[in-house]
Amino acid sequence: MIAGYPLRAVRGLLPAGLALALLALAGCAALRPESSANRPDGEGYAGTGALVLRLGLGGPPPTLVPNPFARPVERATVEVRYLGLDASGRAVFQRHDVDRIAGDGSAPAAAGPGAPPPEPDTRQIVVDLRTSRQLRVQGKIIEILEATASGVVFRIY
Repeated sequence: MIAGYPLRAVRGLLPAGLALALLALAGCAALRPESSANRPDGEGYAGTGALVLRLGLGGPPPTLVPNPFARPVERATVEVRYLGLDASGRAVFQRHDVDRIAGDGSAPAAAGPGAPPPEPDTRQIVVDLRTSRQLRVQGKIIEILEATASGVVFRIY
């Protein structure tokens, strides 16, 4: 007997409880954004100003004595956003580096007419689609499949 219930009754409830828990977990699965639901696997879409890539660069936490059990911490991040096409039809991206050790936790600067100039750790990257369709960032390759004024279709390797 477990808490006043016969052991058979409790054992009979375990499969039903397990099935209910698995069903609840399946309902929590991440949904794909509607804009990329019709894209083949491996392809992504980002609208103007949207995040294309975010890399967390980790390492051991800064300590005076090495700790073999310490978990890696995110020491810096690199964010790449799509800004659209320039007047020449070239794809324009914005790279923003954030060094968490130095305490730079600011948000990326806005782009466009009348926007303030980019921060020192923010720079624009212009890709001429007639000569190249790849952008390299921290060992990752962003392949530009299609770029328009309103968004970009890409694949990351």
